Amino acid sequence: MQESPISAFRAKLLAMMVLRVVLGLAFLSITSWFQIKASSTADINFTPLYAIVVLVGLFSIFYAIVFKRIANLKLFVYMQVTADILLITLIVYITGGVESYLHVLYPLVVIGGAIIINKRGGLYAAALSAICYGVLIDLDYYRVLPAKFKVFGVHVAAPLWADVFTTITTNILAYFIIAYLAGYLAESMAKVEKRLEAKEIDFDRLESLNRLIVENITSGIMTVDELLRITSFNKEATHVTGYNLRDVYYKDAREIFPDMMQGAPGDSPRESLRAEKNFRKKDGVEVCIGYTISRGEGGEAAYIIIFEDMTQIKAMEERLRVSEKLKALGELSVGIAHEIRNPLASISGSIQVLSDELRLSGDNAHLMEIVVRETERLNKLITDYLLFAKPATGKRDRVDLAAVIRGTVKVFENSPEAAGINIKSNLGEGLYVNGLERQLGQVFWNLFVNAAHAMPNGGTLTLTSRILHNDNSADSRLSGGAHRSYAEVLVTDTGCGIKQDDLKRIFDPFFSTKDTGTGLGLAIIHRIIESHEGTIDARSSLGSGTVFKILLPLHGLMTENANRKKDAVGA
Repeated sequence: MQESPISAFRAKLLAMMVLRVVLGLAFLSITSWFQIKASSTADINFTPLYAIVVLVGLFSIFYAIVFKRIANLKLFVYMQVTADILLITLIVYITGGVESYLHVLYPLVVIGGAIIINKRGGLYAAALSAICYGVLIDLDYYRVLPAKFKVFGVHVAAPLWADVFTTITTNILAYFIIAYLAGYLAESMAKVEKRLEAKEIDFDRLESLNRLIVENITSGIMTVDELLRITSFNKEATHVTGYNLRDVYYKDAREIFPDMMQGAPGDSPRESLRAEKNFRKKDGVEVCIGYTISRGEGGEAAYIIIFEDMTQIKAMEERLRVSEKLKALGELSVGIAHEIRNPLASISGSIQVLSDELRLSGDNAHLMEIVVRETERLNKLITDYLLFAKPATGKRDRVDLAAVIRGTVKVFENSPEAAGINIKSNLGEGLYVNGLERQLGQVFWNLFVNAAHAMPNGGTLTLTSRILHNDNSADSRLSGGAHRSYAEVLVTDTGCGIKQDDLKRIFDPFFSTKDTGTGLGLAIIHRIIESHEGTIDARSSLGSGTVFKILLPLHGLMTENANRKKDAVGA
């Protein structure tokens, strides 16, 4: 923290106060000692010397008392300078006047005034010193001042006026030169200090800004020293690894990040190493980390490692590769299915005509029924596969999802599959999504039918919904910005449940745990939800029923309104 100008001024003033007192007493003691040695003790008058010592002490006590109470510091400085010059004049008088050596104390006051209040204070002290010293020497030379107050006896021999005049002139000139130089240096130092303070403030601000950026950057940053000990660890590094700075500080980086430092760059600062490795976090979860190691400036930053969690990116890349493969396979399959469907339609029509014209009986009639039934089954299989491979496209409209679900429930309640099933519905309002109403209805119809098959002896089918904001969602597959909102629908049954091994495959095409069916029902549902930019997941265990969770992005207008309501509540 920077010291305030007033505090700095007070500190400087206090230092000069102490220094003046110490130097004054020191010069007085030393000079008196030399003069005492050269004189007879009978000629010494100790009373003025004692008086000066007492006076210096009283001044020091007075300064100490009023120092913290004074409001006008500059006026206080001028008062001190004046009092000190008068005190030095008295010291010069009692230590010999013309013969005193202590006129060298005047420059100290001049320097002090210049340092504390710059050039103006120095010139004031020089002018007052010149006046006091000149008047004192003149009065003493012409014996105007009484000699009884001097520490030493009367003059042994009066000096020549030419020598006295030269001494006065030289000292006065020296006072003003010292005042000018000291003032100039003081002002220059003040300017330099201001520039240094400004730079120091800028450096502090830049350092704080740099620390803030490093702490909030979206990549983990770690520095290690020459011995590969970890010396810094930012917030994102803690998020990626699960370790905080206290866990890793000054530990060998190779213990926390095995094999990471292999092949570290050499001494050239331009060299860097880029690689990806699997890493086990503190909680035991294994993730893929992409990192860059660069050579630092040495010391505690010999190496700088920047890393990030690449697990989701890798998963997205893998899904993209699979999607591209499936896309190519789907296009091929669609073409093949169409080629099969055309002759199949001809075969089915021909068999229907033959069945009507031929009067078959017995085994022949049974075989004809098998051909017709399997032809229809094959046609349905191709129809479902075409729907899975390439869902129907069209203009997406603003659809009330809750209304679609309620309409599907009414149809399902009147179907044979709903026998013995109690349906509980708790659907919220405002679930508007962009989509195709027919496809969304097919999604929930298939889910209801699957739930009915899982509850052959009856049970409860529960439907719930809510609006879920993206910042509350843990599903990284959701598209859209950070402020997008979603409709969450849960379809829960109390059926027999699904094995954990089978749960991973329920959305795979042609996978089914039932003896009948094509195994494309849930695959079609997954495909439709995916085409609506949503997600569908299931959780289940044997004997505990199954829960299907669907997330669909809300219509833009509704999302905006929902966010406004959320912000209003938060405010």
